[in-house]
Amino acid sequence: MFAITDYFGAAGKNFAVEVAHGRHAIDAAKSAAVDHVVFCSVIDAEQMPAECHHIKSKIDIEKHLKSSGVKFSILRPCAFFENLDDAPNWNPLKKGSLKFLLDQTCTWCATYDIGRAAAAQFKNPSKWLGQTLDVVSYQGDLSQVAKALEIVGGVPVSHGLAMPMCLRGLFLGQDLHQMCNYFQDNGGVPSAQERIAAFKAAVPTAFSAEDWFRFHNKYADGTKIVQ
Repeated sequence: MFAITDYFGAAGKNFAVEVAHGRHAIDAAKSAAVDHVVFCSVIDAEQMPAECHHIKSKIDIEKHLKSSGVKFSILRPCAFFENLDDAPNWNPLKKGSLKFLLDQTCTWCATYDIGRAAAAQFKNPSKWLGQTLDVVSYQGDLSQVAKALEIVGGVPVSHGLAMPMCLRGLFLGQDLHQMCNYFQDNGGVPSAQERIAAFKAAVPTAFSAEDWFRFHNKYADGTKIVQ
C-alpha cells in the first residue's frame, strides 16, 4: 500500500483532518493485513518552522505508523521540479523564462521518482523494513536550473522570483512561506550530496534538472521543450 495525505486539498488546510486521514489509512492497512506500507512524508519535517503545518502533520502520521505494528518504510521528498510549471499557483512554465519561489540553492526531486522509489521498496520490503529514504536527486540554485532548461530547450532562459519576497507570505500563507525560508536558509538540506548519493543507490536513474525537463517536455501552453 502506498499512502499519501493532502493537507491543502483533501484535508482543507486542517491539521487534525490530515492526521486523521493518515491514521485511517494506516489502521485500514493493519486491518487488512497489508504486507508493506510505503508512506510519503516530507523531508526534514522535524527541522521545519512550526508554521509549516502541512509538514508538521506528517510527523504525527509517521509516529502512528511506527507504533501501529504495520510493516512499513517512509519516503521523504524535498522540493518538486513540478513546481516549476504550476499554473494554478501563478507559475506557468514559459518558453525562455523560469520562475520559482526562491532563487537560492535548493534540493529538488521529481514526483515520478517518488513512484520509482516506492517501487524499489515494494520489490525488496525486507531491505527497507522500518527505513526512511530522503527523495533528493539534484541540488542547484535557480540560475543552474535555468541553465538546464536552456540546454534542453535550446533557447536562452531568463530566471527570477515568481513573486516578490514581501508578497510571498501574503499570497501563499505562512505555511509555504516559512517552508521556502527554511530551504533558502539551509541551502536545501544538510549533507545534500550524501542524500543524493543515497537516493541514487535506490533509484540510479533519478532525474537531474535536465532529465526532468526532457521528461516533462512541455511548456504550460503545450509547446514541446525538446523540438
